[in-house]
Amino acid sequence: MKIVYIITRSDVLGGASVHLLDLAKGMIDQGHQVHILVGGEGTFTEELKKNNINFSSLKYLKREISLTHDLLGFWEIKKHLKQLKPDIVHCHSSKAGLLGRLAAKSLNLPVVFTAHGWAFTEGISPTKQKIYAKIEKFLINFSDHIITVSEYDRKHGFKHNVGTPELVQTIHNGVPDIKTSASEKSSSIVRLIMVARFEDPKDQYFLIQALSKLPAHLTWQIDFLGDGPNLQKCQELANHENLDSKIIFHGQSFKVKEFLNLADIFVLISNYEGFPLTILEAMSASLPIIASDVGGVNESVSSENGYLIPKGSVDILVQTLTELIVNTNLRQQLGSNSRYLYETQFSFNTMLQKTFNVYTQVLEKRSLK
Repeated sequence: MKIVYIITRSDVLGGASVHLLDLAKGMIDQGHQVHILVGGEGTFTEELKKNNINFSSLKYLKREISLTHDLLGFWEIKKHLKQLKPDIVHCHSSKAGLLGRLAAKSLNLPVVFTAHGWAFTEGISPTKQKIYAKIEKFLINFSDHIITVSEYDRKHGFKHNVGTPELVQTIHNGVPDIKTSASEKSSSIVRLIMVARFEDPKDQYFLIQALSKLPAHLTWQIDFLGDGPNLQKCQELANHENLDSKIIFHGQSFKVKEFLNLADIFVLISNYEGFPLTILEAMSASLPIIASDVGGVNESVSSENGYLIPKGSVDILVQTLTELIVNTNLRQQLGSNSRYLYETQFSFNTMLQKTFNVYTQVLEKRSLK
């Protein structure tokens, strides 16, 4: 099968781009032809080059709304699709989902869209929610199938009259396996980790505020992986709270696996979410999870493998952090449960197969028309 993927941004390696990178590698390993259309060049295209994945960098596909660029972006995508002649087009991210679906349908190509969290999700102003929901409702007419990465997003779409149960399907994200090694763990200090860009919807600032309230006698250290516009503000807070020796800012890192294998607790504090890949990576590495109870997070985190923190509840976060830092046996039990849940529900191969099944169903349905 010849598959063309379309994604908006190349300048960051976030959840959607990591998901697509893994998905493309998986499809290639199964013998399919893959080509990726992506806006600009950057971190993501560097990873595509390293993995020998065919791609085209688009000049006019940009995240920002611009009538001129968007019109030119539509024609640019259409031109590439005409040349590539794919069996199926699969769009990721909102702008690529808009222009990609319109371009694919103008050529009568079957097209699938994955919503990595709707553009009208929580945290967006009511006015913008209405506008984005109307756009997505319109784009239903140009979609052969829609994948949401969480049940939360699927139901949130229905609440805004976007899609039908027949058209929209949840396929939980899956990530390649990350094996942990107990010998790498440090016994003298409890290592926490948060992997996320320093920008909305994440809230590292709130986590640092909670860390500053931990009992002074606790021995812990946290690794923050990621960069972004809110990084400096968080660094200043850590300095102000005299936590420089305990909080380490690594910036963007391509050694997430190694850091997870060294960690004892995974933390993800957010204002809103879809279905975070980083939680699944941490589960694969047998880590207990502390995460904000937003979006579809509760579909991977429960009392079985961690703690869900109500949004804005600093006292509960402090209490939870303290409990896990102190209790080694609890960390190990929750971490073991994380690994089991990953193996049974969130493996990469499960996600890959379900996605390929969507492609075959779409093509079969097309052939009957």
